[in-house]
Amino acid sequence: WEYSGKTLPQAMLSVKFDMPGCARLLLPGILYYGNPSGEKNSNVQTGFEASSSSLDVGEKSGKVPVLPQTPGSRGFFEEHRFPMPMITGECKNRFAALHFLPSPAASANRPDLWWSAGAEYGENTTQLALYSGFVSGNGVDGQVKALQDRWLAYPDACVCLTDALVVEKTFFLQCGSCRPGCGFIPGLKSELDYWQVPVLPIDLNRAIEKKYHYALSRFYQNGKVAGSLFTPNGIHGEKIVFGWCGRSETLGYAGRILGEKYGDVSARKRGDDCFDFMIQSPVNEDGFCVEYDILTGVWSDRNFISQGQALETFSASLLERKRAGEELKPEYLDFLSRTANVLANRILRPDWYPVSTNEGFLGIPLGNAYQLLGNEKFLTALLKLADHYIRRHSDMSEPYWGGTLDACCEDKEGAYAAMCTYFAAWENTGKAGYLEAAEHALMVYLTYLQCWTIPMPPGRLADNGFNSCGWTAVSVQNMHLDVFGVFVTPLLWKLGAALELPAVKALALPMLVNCAQLFDPYGSQGEQVQQTNYAQRPPFEPVEALRGGYAETWTVFWITACFLNAAAQLQSLGAINLPGTER
Repeated sequence: WEYSGKTLPQAMLSVKFDMPGCARLLLPGILYYGNPSGEKNSNVQTGFEASSSSLDVGEKSGKVPVLPQTPGSRGFFEEHRFPMPMITGECKNRFAALHFLPSPAASANRPDLWWSAGAEYGENTTQLALYSGFVSGNGVDGQVKALQDRWLAYPDACVCLTDALVVEKTFFLQCGSCRPGCGFIPGLKSELDYWQVPVLPIDLNRAIEKKYHYALSRFYQNGKVAGSLFTPNGIHGEKIVFGWCGRSETLGYAGRILGEKYGDVSARKRGDDCFDFMIQSPVNEDGFCVEYDILTGVWSDRNFISQGQALETFSASLLERKRAGEELKPEYLDFLSRTANVLANRILRPDWYPVSTNEGFLGIPLGNAYQLLGNEKFLTALLKLADHYIRRHSDMSEPYWGGTLDACCEDKEGAYAAMCTYFAAWENTGKAGYLEAAEHALMVYLTYLQCWTIPMPPGRLADNGFNSCGWTAVSVQNMHLDVFGVFVTPLLWKLGAALELPAVKALALPMLVNCAQLFDPYGSQGEQVQQTNYAQRPPFEPVEALRGGYAETWTVFWITACFLNAAAQLQSLGAINLPGTER
């Protein structure tokens, strides 16, 4: 645009594309085919004690973006909120994708104002559009999704046009045919081709060494109680948590592969001590407890997400030991048999219907248990799990959701959980349909990948030269970046190989390496990186203070465990070669 004339103090520039029909939309990290689950689930789970197997489904939550398919409905969001800068819509087996180069708005009327992207419904049309700042969400113009459960006002989001001003905006348009629920995939592949996520110049060996030694500082043992402290000693009540936020089972697997290389001569015993304690967890018809309170000696919480993740690491370690010719402890096999049996029994009940995609985390441990123990029931349960989720999610009438413990909405963890089950079903049967389903879940997962580098405003992230490329956004409710993508890299590598998608396989390394930023001198890092106008830790206002912040003090052990688990798995797969870990 070139402007000449008198100054226009409040103006808006736009790029608009009308596609026919009432399109189903995917805005990466923001809106997944309407966010139906996030819209309806009013209960926000706010801690690791919550179980995502029983949600309070009520009125519209108001905590996630929604966009009703009615004339006049619109939603526009800051470009730095998009991990993948595109808008996609599909209607009647056709899709359109509007790609854009994210950029701040020239001659802006407020600080750190960026272009916005989104869509608006008309009479039997859907308009994909870019604006020089205008934002709108959930029926209110001039507001942004800024907190876990609230929106904040974002006034004066426009530009001032002055004489001789020149403004440029680069965009690309892509159209074609698609199957239902797959209209976003061509756009996703174009984004990955365009951005080519780089590997940052970070010494991976040094990073894993720091993480390992930091893990040792969090190791706790008192008699038979052994594991990794959920939070640093003294910050909160002392707990050992298996799976999800605690990942106390990690040293039982990663320690055996990495420990001696990093000077931990007791690594194998330490890892077995963690497993020896985990198998003391009481088992009932809902599985085993994943949380142990050190002060009271009480076990609690049987959420299926944490059980699945803990059993995945536990069973993977047993498979590694079996392949190495080691004799497996009978008590380990007994615990795996008992827990897999009750979880399989639950899945095989005629009335079984999981609330969300969260039980997909049970898929890999059921497959591993079948390989180790030969119990056909475990394979039958795995396949029922996979078939169930394929029916629910393949056309995205219900997007993958519910894979986190602190939000009940569409999230990358839900997509990853489905990937786990589909891949395990394919690995144990060789049936192509399961690999095809795994590819679909993988594609949804990758829409949460931060594939471009977001320039940061003054603040802690800019102070540390933070580069966002290769990190992952969390969910449509918790819109910060975190390192959970690191934990997913081994499965990405395996799926990329199985699907013959070298570009996907190649993502494992940058996603692992690039997240090794923001370490303190001891190897610790915080969970929440505020790349956009969103905060989950104080300060919560003003909105101008949110972007560029970093919640360093929330240092639950899963952050460290992600690196150790991924490095150990990728080392075993031959995807990386950490010096001194050859076996």
